[in-house]
Amino acid sequence: MLQCAVVCNAQQMGTAVSTFLEFPVSAHTAALGGNTVSFTGGDQMFALSNPASLGAESHNQINLNYSVYMYHTGYASAAYTYKFSDKDVFMAGFQAAMYGKMKSYDASGTEIGTVSANDFAFTATYSRLLNKYFSIGVTLKPAINSYGGYTSFSLGGDVGVMFHDTVSLVNVGLAVQNFGGRLAGPEGVTLASKWMPLNVTLGVSKRLKKAPIVFYLTLQNLQKWNDSNVGLMIGKKFIVGMDIMPKSEKFWVGLSYNFDRGLSLGNPTVMSLSGLSFGGGAKLYMFRLGVGIAFYSTSAVTAHFSLAMDINWFNKKFRSSGV
Repeated sequence: MLQCAVVCNAQQMGTAVSTFLEFPVSAHTAALGGNTVSFTGGDQMFALSNPASLGAESHNQINLNYSVYMYHTGYASAAYTYKFSDKDVFMAGFQAAMYGKMKSYDASGTEIGTVSANDFAFTATYSRLLNKYFSIGVTLKPAINSYGGYTSFSLGGDVGVMFHDTVSLVNVGLAVQNFGGRLAGPEGVTLASKWMPLNVTLGVSKRLKKAPIVFYLTLQNLQKWNDSNVGLMIGKKFIVGMDIMPKSEKFWVGLSYNFDRGLSLGNPTVMSLSGLSFGGGAKLYMFRLGVGIAFYSTSAVTAHFSLAMDINWFNKKFRSSGV
């Protein structure tokens, strides 16, 4: 019965919170595998993987994103960034997932209406540049999960640190994502977990000096070492990717492979693109447009669309016009 399915979903809300918050939040983050912690540049959405990556160059920018998953399901995100100084930057935004509506039945099999399932989280990120080499950041993420008549409220957070070497063009990022847990849940339902599973992620990026190419290597879920198959466990931790992106960031083309998705969701008997992601984007005046495609399994392909607006560009044009 679908009503039973809704109850089961409610019973698994602890897992749902973690999964929802780990969705790629923009076209560019999706194209690079969904969890890049060593990115530096003007795309503030990477701060939701590592809050220390949020820099002053994202000041006064708005980022809007939507991802199309399966029929009548999708998720969205948005963020606005403001710098208080060249060292202190704040970003506020949200993440939302909509899983559509379904028919609900009582124990006798009689249809009693429809129910919907949705997730929502507010995000608040603060980063500080400590010196020319290091920055730190923290994100607070209160989340609400609503599945039919069952609602859960959780509070989580991320912390991160970033090392920048502008001479060798190397960045190293370390983030601890999704620590926290549920503060309130539905009565009469046994919840699967009260805690958000941690995701400790380490990443490094290297930009070539004589070509507009950036390489990324990411190791995720470093806190998990309990798999009986050691080779498979280690393999799942890797995300490899690359960007073709000039320093001006007027355009980007990204490609990556997430080994966890490929090894966990791929079908070994069928040729599959599971784990592969790619995308591209361009800057047009005050706008930055991006499209990303991610293959999660043989039957799940997600299209990610992003629109970013640089309010600074608009303000400059407005002042130069003499108005």
